[in-house]
Amino acid sequence: MLYRAHTDDMEMTQLIESLEFRFSAAGIESPKRVTEELLAHVLNCKPLEVYTRKVPDCATTAEKVALLKRLEPLVKRIEEGEPIQYVLGHVDFWGLEIKCDPRALIPRPETELLVEEVLSSRVWDNNPATVVDVGTGTGCIILTLATQRPDGCYKAVDISPVALTLAKENAQALGLEGKVLWLENSLLERFAPESCDAVVANLPYIASNEWQQLADSVRDFEPHAALKGGADGMDYINELATQARYVLIPGGMLFLEFGFNQGEAVYHCLKKLNYQEIQIKKDLAGHDRIAIAVNP
Repeated sequence: MLYRAHTDDMEMTQLIESLEFRFSAAGIESPKRVTEELLAHVLNCKPLEVYTRKVPDCATTAEKVALLKRLEPLVKRIEEGEPIQYVLGHVDFWGLEIKCDPRALIPRPETELLVEEVLSSRVWDNNPATVVDVGTGTGCIILTLATQRPDGCYKAVDISPVALTLAKENAQALGLEGKVLWLENSLLERFAPESCDAVVANLPYIASNEWQQLADSVRDFEPHAALKGGADGMDYINELATQARYVLIPGGMLFLEFGFNQGEAVYHCLKKLNYQEIQIKKDLAGHDRIAIAVNP
């Protein structure tokens, strides 16, 4: 049980300590943060506000018992290794609440850097700029771009029909359902030559020999098709970069996210394909993470 004392005496600090202990004992990474996010979700407040909240903001024992009953199944899912983003059903991305579940990869903070590079680029000199998001997953990239630059023309591609359904649900929740053309497609196949100003993608890039090194919460719960990138993790990146040479207009831009140890491989891939102005940018941890290149 979450807290063994009488529910009449239940205090937030005791509940927090109980949850932290359980998550730590289960080997959950960052148990304090997970505790704060879970309680914030249940109490409908911000994570740091949980320390100033009563449990709950009502007086009856029955309501306190109801709170614990609501928490317990969520706690068990986290103890079993399920990512908290799936347990809560959403993640904050660039200030947007993005619904996420096992239909698609969980949006990561590193991908916000990819969005930032697109937004600050010269792509928008062409008005309206046509931007294609390949491997859209939850739709977090294209929906953020559409929110920040409503003057753009947007297309989103995924080979997974269930991921596209999730992305459309996010678009509807954000009032953007008519702003993006959603396409079930393999990368840029069937796109017309010189038909877009920018291609942005966070494709599967986990190499075969790195699979067993992934955290259990990633390997056991997130969709494998959104993670596995072939023997060296470069299969999809190589193919997309090749296709984008023909789909991008002259001077169009390619934006890629990749694995922390793939910077050199991505650079040489783009160089071999004669891309110009190639940049490899680092994430906040100092790892190579983003590639930007211009189609000649």
